[in-house]
Amino acid sequence: MPGRMTSRQTVVAVVAVTACVVAACHGSPAPTPHSIGTATAASPGASPTGSPTARASVTRGASPSPSGPRPTTGPGGCSIAAPATAPSGLTLYVCYTISGSVSASGGFIDSDQGANALSCADWAQYGGEAPGSAGAALQAPDPGDPQVTVNGQDLGFDLVIDPYSGPGTYPSTAVAQSVSLGDILSWSTNNTKTATFTAQVSSDGSGSLTAGELANDSSKGTTESVSESWVCAMEAAS
Repeated sequence: MPGRMTSRQTVVAVVAVTACVVAACHGSPAPTPHSIGTATAASPGASPTGSPTARASVTRGASPSPSGPRPTTGPGGCSIAAPATAPSGLTLYVCYTISGSVSASGGFIDSDQGANALSCADWAQYGGEAPGSAGAALQAPDPGDPQVTVNGQDLGFDLVIDPYSGPGTYPSTAVAQSVSLGDILSWSTNNTKTATFTAQVSSDGSGSLTAGELANDSSKGTTESVSESWVCAMEAAS
């Protein structure tokens, strides 16, 4: 009967449809899934190319951030005011406390020590002497210049480990220790036999020092004690 599909026609139609589908698939291949692998993470904060001690290990507080001309934080959490210029070379970040007839605490940067040192480890080993030589003494950090004031007077330290033979603990020193406020007040070991002293320096240049019961140089009635802790960093030239 006209319009009625025979069995033969049904088979031909199925074959034709199948061929069309196959042809379409071959013409438009399915996209290939993305490869799955392990990404290689970028190295976090490449180490400085200079001294291996460029970033000091901190055992008594958070490591100070390189300050540049901005405030930073010292090893004991003290605040350190922004320096006039960015530090470069061997730089000590220091927290201090003085107590007795005058009390104060704070922080400062000392970039004058170890001018000849190649690294913080070198300074810790040889003190202020030239690299490779035997340092007889190590000058502890000093505020220097008028960067720290107490009661309107410039604070100064003259604290020295002598004799000095490299990293270690020092229960005494052979030279006078002193603290000064401007040109009118000073305390030292010159006029007392009861002064106490202890210092410790690590191989990475960090350290601490305490000098107690320093006597007033102009009277016998007052004493002063000082303690400081520091970390060392080799800062790049700005």
